[in-house]
Amino acid sequence: MTSSFPEHSVAVLFSGGDSPGMNAFLRAIVRLGLNREKVAVLGIRDGYRGLVRTSRAVNGDPEALVRLKNSIMSHPGRAGLIAEQLDIIRMDHASVSGIMGKGGTILGSARCLEFHHKEVRTKVIELLKSLNVRALVVCGGDGSLTGAKLLASESDLQIIGVPATIDNDLQFTDMALGVDTAVHTLVWAVDHFIDTARSHRRVMVLETMGRESGDLARMAGLASGAEMIITPEGGPLNAESMQRLAAKIEGAMTRGRGHAIVLVAEGVEFDPPQKRNRAYVLMDAFQQYFQRSGAPFPDLEVRPSVLGHLQRGGHTTPQDCILAARFADCAWKTIREDASKSGITALRQNQIEIVPYGEPDMPERASFSREMEQLHDDLSSW
Repeated sequence: MTSSFPEHSVAVLFSGGDSPGMNAFLRAIVRLGLNREKVAVLGIRDGYRGLVRTSRAVNGDPEALVRLKNSIMSHPGRAGLIAEQLDIIRMDHASVSGIMGKGGTILGSARCLEFHHKEVRTKVIELLKSLNVRALVVCGGDGSLTGAKLLASESDLQIIGVPATIDNDLQFTDMALGVDTAVHTLVWAVDHFIDTARSHRRVMVLETMGRESGDLARMAGLASGAEMIITPEGGPLNAESMQRLAAKIEGAMTRGRGHAIVLVAEGVEFDPPQKRNRAYVLMDAFQQYFQRSGAPFPDLEVRPSVLGHLQRGGHTTPQDCILAARFADCAWKTIREDASKSGITALRQNQIEIVPYGEPDMPERASFSREMEQLHDDLSSW
């Protein structure tokens, strides 16, 4: 059985928080490998954690390695996906059929604290080489790509990173995989909150994801018509600045606006620091301002909602499916043309290219964000 084990293969894993488009990317990387490159593709279950589990199980034992190879070859595709004890699966056409529009990842994703230790990564590198892996493709966000960078620097393996995070906080690429779908989901959510906000003349404060980046809130605000966006780039909020925001909403209502949707990014900080969710902190500050003595709308109600992981799921948008295919195409071309080149796929001015690990932030990303905030302010003023 082991005689038929692939002499060369490419492995792919998904790490960190899941992101819409990961399944579309898996389909693309597998299909291009099988159809165009004629190279076997090994799918790693549960990201770095799956590699760590398998390297620990083999632990340099030749017989254990033979058993692992036998298991991989005897459980290809869907059989391997069903066999939960198997962390490395030889992917086939059927295993990625019908998954493109589905959110999440069928291979699973996880965070792995053990991978921070160099001795653990050394064992993983040994495992990959013993399985004849010529390149490893890592799809994930900032932490996942940091792990990929370490593997690239500590081995002669080719490591290709693919940015996939709804936060869009990777400043070397115009867009990461999953952002477009998350924006669509937020617009859908705002549309539903608007109905009750209009009915009851309410202020709805919705907290988005995004880590330290306000991109998700910014794009969703522009696309949904939300009346206000609050992002980390504006600096910490104190009592005075929150009063100014409330006064802006109140002023618009005196001029005829009947409701307000406020999007606040989860990376927004407060002075003094607060432990509660941003939406609830703003609710209290706004409600106190609206109920002050002599206020024009003392009965104006504020309702908070933390949208959370809703933004990670849902049907992947066509734009993310296209981006996934383009990232996979770039990864394969790099593997084929320069086996010594590691790096990360990036979308820049609608072109896909490989940038090195540690690539500095693009200054145009910051200027674009400022322009979008000003554009939203001009559009939402009443």
